[in-house]
Amino acid sequence: MKLVAGWGLISALLVLRVQADVPAGELTEIQNKTIRLVMERLHQRDLPNAYRMASIVKAVEELYSAGIFINVEFLMKQTSCHKHDWSKPDCKVVKNAKIYSCFGCFKFEYDSYNIISQAEECILLRHLNEGRKARRNSLCNEVEMKVTGKTIPGVYSFLRKE
Repeated sequence: MKLVAGWGLISALLVLRVQADVPAGELTEIQNKTIRLVMERLHQRDLPNAYRMASIVKAVEELYSAGIFINVEFLMKQTSCHKHDWSKPDCKVVKNAKIYSCFGCFKFEYDSYNIISQAEECILLRHLNEGRKARRNSLCNEVEMKVTGKTIPGVYSFLRKE
């Protein structure tokens, strides 16, 4: 009886974990652009090896009058390729690879996809703690609330002076 309850709990947890990952094929063009920007930033650092995306933890896209807000979180694993070759598809993940947890929050203008505001970070997964997650959320909230840039025509049409 205990074995059945244990397996039920384990399978429920596995289902939750699988549902948390976002398939790369379901990302929009602007979400892919955001991930690419964060990956480029990681590979500008003083790292000898290239890293490849292992999984997408979160991908959110919201439309606001002041622009398009994108929030992505994903994991990157170390490969055998040199960091300048990070975009090559034949780079293989190394055994006991270092894993980076990356996030990016960007706000883009409509149509042009010019960046209004951004925050991104990639840190070793073992350094990701609750304090760091709270800091990331705070940074994303600041990016999300940024209101400079182009807005949708007519967004202020129904505002009136009181």
